[in-house]
Amino acid sequence: MTKNPEEYLRRELLDALIDYKYLLNRGYKSRGALNLVTSRYLLSKEERMLLYRCIHSDNDVTLIREKIVSEIRGRHLIIDGYNVLLTVAAAIEGLPLYLCDDGIVRDLRSMKIRDFSTPSIMNAIKLIKDATDELRPNNVTLFLDKSVSMSAEHSKVIHALSPQWEVILASKADTEVIASRGVVASSDYVILMEANEIYDLAGFVVLRKFPDQIVNLLGYLKRNLNNPRN
Repeated sequence: MTKNPEEYLRRELLDALIDYKYLLNRGYKSRGALNLVTSRYLLSKEERMLLYRCIHSDNDVTLIREKIVSEIRGRHLIIDGYNVLLTVAAAIEGLPLYLCDDGIVRDLRSMKIRDFSTPSIMNAIKLIKDATDELRPNNVTLFLDKSVSMSAEHSKVIHALSPQWEVILASKADTEVIASRGVVASSDYVILMEANEIYDLAGFVVLRKFPDQIVNLLGYLKRNLNNPRN
């Protein structure tokens, strides 16, 4: 079962979630709204990142949610490699994750890309491979950003564990993911806004394997957005 934010997040941060979303819906740019809410509630760097990654305007939420598909059987799956891997690895390492207002699971990017021989990264690859075996896409293409240190070695590790995948080193992985024809697996907001179809592959894994590490912001917002605060 996912976590109730009211039992996990401080009251000021819960209020900041509501206020930030209100400002976005009123047309404020994210930076200005973040600065205002951060100052009002004295948010930490991590709390500010939570708002930035997980809260969006209702218009953007609708655009993203309309693209989410319920299954990928027989489809071409495009994986935003580092994005998906690090989300699952964060769950394996016990870091908090968040079910955001657009229905996508995200971490706060406190993990760094590092040696792929570490158990959390290796296990993340295996869990993602197991998920794709179960979901049965017709083929899988995974993009890694070539500019990341040791990306060539990372691609070899992934290919060794998932030889049926096509692993591509790209100069701009996000651009290649967006341009590819297929269902996109990513939690990156820019990619999701540009993609034609979306499947939350990392979310599929962590919601089943690590649900008690996921803070359900989506449920909290649904319960509280239309209710006045005391």
